[in-house]
Amino acid sequence: MDDEDRAWSRLQRNLVIGAAVGAIVGVVVGLIIGAIVFQRPGAIAASAIAGAIGIGGIGAFWGLLSALESPDPGNEPGQAENPIRDVPELTREEQPLRHVSSDPDTRPRDGG
Repeated sequence: MDDEDRAWSRLQRNLVIGAAVGAIVGVVVGLIIGAIVFQRPGAIAASAIAGAIGIGGIGAFWGLLSALESPDPGNEPGQAENPIRDVPELTREEQPLRHVSSDPDTRPRDGG
């Protein structure tokens, strides 16, 4: 349960941080674009609000994606301390599918 709590808190934290950073960047970009294009206070404010909503949404999405990133090696959450040894049905020894020989006399020939 502790791993799930950490994962949810990481998702929530990154969502809020991504949305906040995106909204701030969106307001700045909206103000700049609004001042250049519209040159009216109401239009500049609307452009800033639109930038905050649009880029804030993109930032929130990007924050969620960053929360799904794999943790550093050795810090992965898991239910078994050593999954290869503790849960043998999840893994098995690799075996070659067939024996490949480099000897030309033992290789099968085409057509016969």
